[in-house]
Amino acid sequence: MVTRRTALATIGAGSLAGIAGCLGGESNTLRFLGFGGNTQESQMEVFQRWADDSEYEIEGTSAGGTTEMISMIQQNPGEFDIVALNDTGMAQGQEEGVLAPIDLDEVPNYTDNIRDGAQDLTFLVEDGETVGLIRENGATGYAYNTELVDRELTSWEDIKADEFEGDLALLDRAVDRFSNCAVAIGADINEAADDEGLLEDVIAEAEAQNANCFSYWSDGATSIQYLRQENATVCEAWGGRVLALQEDGYDHIEYVMPEEGAMAWTDTLAIADGTENRETVHELLNFTYDRENLLDLSDMMNYTIQVEDPPEEMTDLPDYAPVEDLAFRDWSKILPLQDDWSERFQEVKQS
Repeated sequence: MVTRRTALATIGAGSLAGIAGCLGGESNTLRFLGFGGNTQESQMEVFQRWADDSEYEIEGTSAGGTTEMISMIQQNPGEFDIVALNDTGMAQGQEEGVLAPIDLDEVPNYTDNIRDGAQDLTFLVEDGETVGLIRENGATGYAYNTELVDRELTSWEDIKADEFEGDLALLDRAVDRFSNCAVAIGADINEAADDEGLLEDVIAEAEAQNANCFSYWSDGATSIQYLRQENATVCEAWGGRVLALQEDGYDHIEYVMPEEGAMAWTDTLAIADGTENRETVHELLNFTYDRENLLDLSDMMNYTIQVEDPPEEMTDLPDYAPVEDLAFRDWSKILPLQDDWSERFQEVKQS
């Protein structure tokens, strides 16, 4: 596996744009852009299986978030072939025109092995064309240190207890925070997008949760660092990250899927606009969505993949849920409000 994040960061966007023409065009190297960490390593392992039986090489680059990822595609046309984006990134990528349509006839393993309801999520389709393939998904709950807490935590209400003042860390994303706060008060964030009064109730809950918060984290590695080093007693977290932490010996860190529910999230695979390797990318995607490869991805990532007839190992995951039981954001409503919500979120953090 080749990772070029350091090189890209050192070169800078302007210089990289200058060399993109040399690297772009049809070639025997496919270039993958992802989020880094365990999910990228797991995806690259499956990609490499395909590469080992072909004349192609796979080159991986990671970005720090969706905004950086989309910017890298925009500034370096033709540099990337395939990209992993979360549901937010899929909506933004469509708006920015950085994604190319996917021909599902060329990816029969996807349509055969992924549940129908999961294939039809709104952020995967634009103007009747599929632009993203669902990969793993989960829910953003929270984790806590059972050695420092003498009771079981089960709800969003629990994290507002006075004992956690200065010991709580939360996710630094406005839409995600508001989504979890909506769940906490029994509301739907999509409805809050159309109801100013309901949105104010959501923001009031965000302020109440903020009262105990000493820090907001923007990447999953930081959340795990907070838990590992006991900077945080309670930390908003992803189930797969917590499972990996437990496997490293920190089994006193417990993941909680709050009884009120939690925000659903999804990562996807998409084709970057401008690639000259569309046919080959379709071959790689079809290989990835072979059932055995999907089950291996789920096992390596510790997250759900919405396969038909999931095995027990998957249904036992702490944040497992079939797609029909999850509430996803309607980005057609929320994306236009993102800037306004980001401003309100900054006010919450300062309250």
